[in-house]
Amino acid sequence: MPFPMIVPAVLSTLLPAPMSASTLLGLSTPPLHLTVAVDMTGSSKNPAFKYADQARLLSQSVLLNQLRSGDTVTLLRICDGVQTVADFTFQSKNGARLGKADILRYTAALTKPCTGRGSAITAGVQLAVKRAAQTKGVGDVTVLFTDGALLDDPKRASLGAAVKGFLGAKDTRLLFVAGLSPEAGAGGVSVRDSFVKALGGSASDKRVLLAGAYDLSNVYPTFAAQVKAARR
Repeated sequence: MPFPMIVPAVLSTLLPAPMSASTLLGLSTPPLHLTVAVDMTGSSKNPAFKYADQARLLSQSVLLNQLRSGDTVTLLRICDGVQTVADFTFQSKNGARLGKADILRYTAALTKPCTGRGSAITAGVQLAVKRAAQTKGVGDVTVLFTDGALLDDPKRASLGAAVKGFLGAKDTRLLFVAGLSPEAGAGGVSVRDSFVKALGGSASDKRVLLAGAYDLSNVYPTFAAQVKAARR
């Protein structure tokens, strides 16, 4: 069953309300470490799913609407290994957002289709945790866009422990897992349900926000609100 295409009319639901002048200028906004990890294996290879389009739109929305001057941003592309697309602290003298050209360049690289086999979802989470630990005293918000298929992940047995470790860190504020597939997986259980089971008790943590492939536009406003709360 194909993933829905997010049409322009739905785009507005991914964008927050107009920000105040103080927010635009970066005032009273404690820095965050924002990590966006995009799993480009599996469903991303089927253009009918529009999976890469959704991943690109989500990552663009995060960089445009959630990134503030002083934030650290880490972008990870997940294939059979993990590629660091970007890793820097964003500085803007006048509080301007990250430039459109940079956003498009970064997200194009982040959502480039994979060519090999295998899926390094757990390794991607582990790298995100490692990078978050290097910015001590800064709140950590991680976005993981994945269909949730773990069968080709050689480290899948460690996923629950990796997420538990992330949630156990003092600076962790939010883990947003988006794009989970409703398709049937092993034993007829949906890919999404199998992924949630792999998370174990972490799936019910109040800092974990889950969105299925059909839920992104509905859940994004909640994500934006939680990022805002994380800065307080």
